[in-house]
Amino acid sequence: MKYFIGSLGSGNTQLYQPSGVLYDPNTDNLYIADTFNHRVMQYQYGATFGTAVAGGNGAGLNTSQLNSPYDLYLDKISNSFIIPNYGAHNIVRWVIGDSKWTFVAGSTTGLLGNNSTSLNRPLGIALDPMGNIYVADSSNHRIQFFLSGQSSGTTIAGVTGVFGTNSNLLRQPYWVTLDNQLNLYVSDTFNHRIQMFKRY
Repeated sequence: MKYFIGSLGSGNTQLYQPSGVLYDPNTDNLYIADTFNHRVMQYQYGATFGTAVAGGNGAGLNTSQLNSPYDLYLDKISNSFIIPNYGAHNIVRWVIGDSKWTFVAGSTTGLLGNNSTSLNRPLGIALDPMGNIYVADSSNHRIQFFLSGQSSGTTIAGVTGVFGTNSNLLRQPYWVTLDNQLNLYVSDTFNHRIQMFKRY
C-alpha cells in the first residue's frame, strides 16, 4: 500500500474528510469530493497537489459554493459533475471550468423536505445512459428517481419518511449504483445490508 494524497487541512495538498472518489481514464485525472472543505478537487496523474474545480468558497447556498458534497458523478457528455449537495438539500450540475453551478433538483434555498421536489440530506448519486438521476435521499429513507431534465422525482425504493427492516424499506441509504441491466444497488447503511432493486 502506498500513501498517495492528503493530510488534514484546506491547502492544495490537503483534504478534510474526503468521501466520493472517481477516476477519469480518458484524462488520467482523479476527482475527490473533499466533503468538509466543500469542494471537488482534481489531481492529475502522479501529482500530490490538486486544484479545486468546483466549490472551495466555503459552505453556503450561493452558486459558487458547495455544502458538504459526499459524492459526485462525471457526466462526460456535458463535461460536468452532478453533485449531491448534502448540506443544501439539493443536486447541482457544475461544468468543469465554470465558476458556479446550475440547479438540478431539491431546494435552491437550503430547505429540506419530503415531497416530490424536495430532498433531505442527499448522499449517493448515479446516472443511467439516458441521463436519468438516482439519488440516495438519506434522511427521507428513500431513493428518488429524476427523469433527465426534470426536478420532480419519483420514489422508486423505500417509503418516504419511514424506516424499517422489511425488504421494501430502507434506513439512511448512503450510496447507489447501477449494473449494465440498470438494476439498482443500494447501501442500506443503517440496516447493515445491500439491497438490489430490479430495473425501474
